Amino acid sequence: MGRTALVCAVAALVGCGCGGRAALPAACSSMTSVDILNALHAAPARVALRDGTPLSRCVARAVGDVDLQNLGTLMTGAADRLARQLPGSDTAAVQLGYLIGAAERGAGETPGVQTELASRLAEAPGFDGGPRARRGALARGRAAGRRGG
Repeated sequence: MGRTALVCAVAALVGCGCGGRAALPAACSSMTSVDILNALHAAPARVALRDGTPLSRCVARAVGDVDLQNLGTLMTGAADRLARQLPGSDTAAVQLGYLIGAAERGAGETPGVQTELASRLAEAPGFDGGPRARRGALARGRAAGRRGG
């Protein structure tokens, strides 16, 4: 009886991905880049997907290769779209900053694999930090994303 319980416990841990880490919320696995952009309209206030899931939770819980690849594609697509709007929009700067900050927050809750996604998003404004006129808005959004993303 004890051996059966041990085998079941090991199977459960293997089945959930990473040593007991919670599964990726359904909102994260079914979202689109448009869903991310729509959620970011609330920035710098708290941003969440339709079911209340914060973006950082999606990053923190995307532990499988497929989940990380899908999430990365969606988030970088949203970031690239916002980055194209940066030269003329403080709103886009705040939203992009929030997305970056939320990814950093989520990556900070993990052993480190998600850090690459957060780094990629941080490059969206450009290596020079984005348009000089938008850097303050980017920083405000990023700070808000780190706090509550």
